[in-house]
Amino acid sequence: LDPAGPKFSRKPPYKRLDYTDAKFVDVIHSNSNGLGIREPLGHIDFYPNGGKKQPGCPKSIFSGIKFIKCNHERAVHLFMASLETNCNFISFPCHSYKDYKTSLCVDCDSFKEKSCPWLGYQAKLLKDVLKERMKGGPLRTTVFLDTSGIYPFCTYYFVLSIIVPDKTMMDGSFSLKLLNQLGMMEESRFYKKNKPLCKLQEVKILAQFYNDFANISSIGLTYFQSSNLRCSTCTYKIQSLMLKSLTYPE
Repeated sequence: LDPAGPKFSRKPPYKRLDYTDAKFVDVIHSNSNGLGIREPLGHIDFYPNGGKKQPGCPKSIFSGIKFIKCNHERAVHLFMASLETNCNFISFPCHSYKDYKTSLCVDCDSFKEKSCPWLGYQAKLLKDVLKERMKGGPLRTTVFLDTSGIYPFCTYYFVLSIIVPDKTMMDGSFSLKLLNQLGMMEESRFYKKNKPLCKLQEVKILAQFYNDFANISSIGLTYFQSSNLRCSTCTYKIQSLMLKSLTYPE
């Protein structure tokens, strides 16, 4: 849980935590540019919110000791939340946090059969898959997710898949709102598109919500024209639209 970085960073494996220390080692990095360590060390390494700074933690040194320890301790609180609550901390194997934020890793690669990895106690369910990936040389599995800043830190992920029939929507952006059967509405946090909108090519956008929309009654999708390509007479069409829960893929 956010293993120490000072005096351990860039040390050989026998002088710090390493995946060879146990049959299965999963690591949560929550303060990698402070008290924690940046390098991946385990069979799987989780980097919540990029692994450096955590939402809800003080940003000013005048906050006292909380400024120093809050980000470092978040790894512990996230793991506890995975035990004490029903939070499903779905995470995405990705080369970097930047790639994750541009919706490039929503398919979870070789984890498709078992869904995406989960941060916390449930990570052990993937230990056989992860150990198999390590054979023939250490293939590090780094995974990313974003959380809320308040315990139990739950968020819920969807992926929006769009195919457009022509070039009229090649630029611009979207907003997505969900309404559940209880009348709760929320606008999603939209990540960047994994590629530009192109004719008859599927584009995926990762969407995050702070509320659980298990029973969706309606979906609201709004398209905003680019400021450079405004067209008051254009008609915008979508050939295919699919919204899939990644938190509850079943």
